[in-house]
Amino acid sequence: MKIAIIGTGWGARVQVPAFRSAGLKIVGIAAQNYEKTQREAATLEVEAFENWRDLLSSDADLISIVTPPGTHCEMSVAALQAGKHVLCEKPTALNQLEAQTMLETAQAHPEQLSLIDHELRFLPIFQMARALINDNAIGQIRHVNSSVIFSSRADPQRPWNWWSDKEQAGGAWGAIGSHQIDMLRWLCGDFSSIRAILHTFVGERPLDDQLLPVTSDDFATAQVRLVNGGFASVMISGVAALNENDRMIIHGEHGAIKIEGARLWHAERDGEWQERTPAHTVAIPSEISGNFPVGTVYLGHALKAYSRGQHDALAQAATFADGLLTQTLLDAAHRSDENDGGWISI
Repeated sequence: MKIAIIGTGWGARVQVPAFRSAGLKIVGIAAQNYEKTQREAATLEVEAFENWRDLLSSDADLISIVTPPGTHCEMSVAALQAGKHVLCEKPTALNQLEAQTMLETAQAHPEQLSLIDHELRFLPIFQMARALINDNAIGQIRHVNSSVIFSSRADPQRPWNWWSDKEQAGGAWGAIGSHQIDMLRWLCGDFSSIRAILHTFVGERPLDDQLLPVTSDDFATAQVRLVNGGFASVMISGVAALNENDRMIIHGEHGAIKIEGARLWHAERDGEWQERTPAHTVAIPSEISGNFPVGTVYLGHALKAYSRGQHDALAQAATFADGLLTQTLLDAAHRSDENDGGWISI
């Protein structure tokens, strides 16, 4: 499988080495700034394309869209219509309407892959957690606590960019909350309602010798009701004093699962935590670390297996249908925040 990438951030920094380690070929890269694209392409030893649409006529089999959310719908639709498989970064789109358009285009091209890049689904720790839940190791889920705490947005001198703009789907809730929502759905089932508070602690950021207002959130907290009767709490902070391990604790009627960082534990009711972290099943290059980059390696191996005819290798991948459901929940959280944190039915 040959891959072309739109974007010189995560796509160049993480996807190129991760996909290459899985045996995939990167045939080109494009981004908004052609000079930067040329520099990145030279470093990565791939061809630079001046315009992302030029990638659609390349010999790439799959287009990986690693760009701001406001571009996802246009690029995904164009790539699918050009006969390419698509891997699209999260959050799916600017809003539910765009996500619906993307899904309808994917449904019109069922022979092509249309995936959202929720790579954590491919990590052994999360697949083990899902197996434990499906095997009734903790019983009916009662409540879940999920937190992502980091400090990279705490510095008020960090420059303004699209991430600071709500109109461009910037903010912690879209960038991080989309992963948490997807993982909660994948592990624990669908949601029936949600309520949320989205807050901005750093209200201005510099850009070109001026201060621009930040309209997106750098802190978010949400509660959800699960269809199965349980509850989940989500917290995201990008303005913490220091970084913490990502953490998810799932409590059921007769047991619990804890995922913290890259490790997994299971406990029976009133028992002790027993580590259940599985070993890696593929080689992880020494320069790749962290759940998301390592998950990208596993995703690369799944894409490679799919290209060789093992179509169930991507059975656990997030599709555009999953992307629409997650986008619906992200949008509902914004409506809840605008309604003082009231419950919004899904």
